[in-house]
Amino acid sequence: MKDNKVTVLTLLFFLLCASLIGGVWFLDKRVRDLQEQYDEVEQRRVDLNGATGALMEQKKVFTEAFNELDNYHVNVASDDMNFYANVQQAVQDKGVEILSTRQQGVNAEGVGAISMTLRGDYYDMVQVLAAWRSLPMTVRVVNLTVRQNEPSRDSGNGKNAPLGRVEADVTVEAIVAANNSRR
Repeated sequence: MKDNKVTVLTLLFFLLCASLIGGVWFLDKRVRDLQEQYDEVEQRRVDLNGATGALMEQKKVFTEAFNELDNYHVNVASDDMNFYANVQQAVQDKGVEILSTRQQGVNAEGVGAISMTLRGDYYDMVQVLAAWRSLPMTVRVVNLTVRQNEPSRDSGNGKNAPLGRVEADVTVEAIVAANNSRR
């Protein structure tokens, strides 16, 4: 019986050692898997911190830009006729010929527009654009197309066409006070 006890104890000791070795192996494998997950999560945290930092910088830039825009003052035209008259007067003061004018009225947002076809010296056209900047209301050039003046439009044979003259199609907008505008 003593041999049986030694055999049973040896067998139990062997099973205990085998279970300890198996447990250590299982726990080691589990620790390695958890370490890989931790490394992935840590890398993701670093990436997200970088992205968050970049977004915070963008937010700061946008906030500063919006603060500057809040300080920007827009002068509103008192009525649409005042807007049209000021735009056309600036053109005429610079010696540029108005070939056609189309007043587009004031839309629901209170923005009035005028489309014109102009003819004159290129530098006079640039002077017109500069003059519009100094109008009593804030205007915006929405569309500007400049093309060299066709000789046949100035004279029948094209030989007397002045050099440096251009034609321009331009659309100008301004905010018009809603209560005074004619729609």
